[in-house]
Amino acid sequence: MESSSIKLAQGFLKDAQKASKGGWFSKPEWDIAAQYLDKAATAFKAARHFEEAADCYVKASDAYVQINAVYLAAKCYENAAVLADTHVKDHDMAITYYSRASDLYRSQGAAADKAAEMMECAAKICEDIDTNRTIQLYDSALSIYENEDRGRFGVETFKRTIRYLLDKGRLSEAVDFQVRLSAVCEHVNNRFEMNKSNLSAIIILLAFGDSVEAGKKLDEFGQDVAFTRSKEAATAERLVQAYSDGDQDEYVRIASDQSVTFLDTAIARLAAKTRIPGARRQEPRVSEKPVAYGGEHNAAGPGAPLANDAVDEDDDDDLL
Repeated sequence: MESSSIKLAQGFLKDAQKASKGGWFSKPEWDIAAQYLDKAATAFKAARHFEEAADCYVKASDAYVQINAVYLAAKCYENAAVLADTHVKDHDMAITYYSRASDLYRSQGAAADKAAEMMECAAKICEDIDTNRTIQLYDSALSIYENEDRGRFGVETFKRTIRYLLDKGRLSEAVDFQVRLSAVCEHVNNRFEMNKSNLSAIIILLAFGDSVEAGKKLDEFGQDVAFTRSKEAATAERLVQAYSDGDQDEYVRIASDQSVTFLDTAIARLAAKTRIPGARRQEPRVSEKPVAYGGEHNAAGPGAPLANDAVDEDDDDDLL
């Protein structure tokens, strides 16, 4: 089965080469060449020769570009990227192919969401390899959503990016992406997500230790009347006040409010573990000792006779 698939693939490659060369009196038939290359890739996959299959997809993409079939060209690079990632295990190649697919999808004009999706796929591959490059790839994906006025479809990608940044301790950059998410939500009139995003930005700033900037951001967010009337705005104001007062106990109580715990898990966890430098803590109350009947302290324990109620035996003898 494997050998027959390889022979079939090699036959398709020869046919593709003939179609792409043309002759003295004929032009290259790129549409036919692209189809043969696509078939060759499928045959190589059946033979489990994944690197050769990926190479055929790349060549097929170039052929499709020649006839301005941009969407099909992008799809070929996407297929090549999947093979490079899952079978060839060449992550750099996969990221390169996903990036090329993204460029082609975007140039096609009506596939901005798909273009952003390709960049996100590349970022996911890179997460455990190169943090800075991962952030750049996520930023590219989100910029496509923003620039193409497709922000509403990028909300989950924003959240994934912010979770990644928090996990890597990149709080300053997490704030920037959170503020961008707030702006996107405001633009599409998604007040529910905007309020949550604003509160999340305040929480990250306070976790970063910048209460001054948190206060400024709160004032900036307060320009939106819808936000000022929300429960998230009240919670944000209380958190900033508790942090400024150095009241750790109050901060912890506010962080346990549903307006915080119902945020993204990473944000809620960050709020719960935030510690205020030099914060004062309320001293625990000393439990009162048991009180005997009659309202006086009884060291002997409850139910025992009070010391001053005991009858002196010598006094009893005197009475006799």
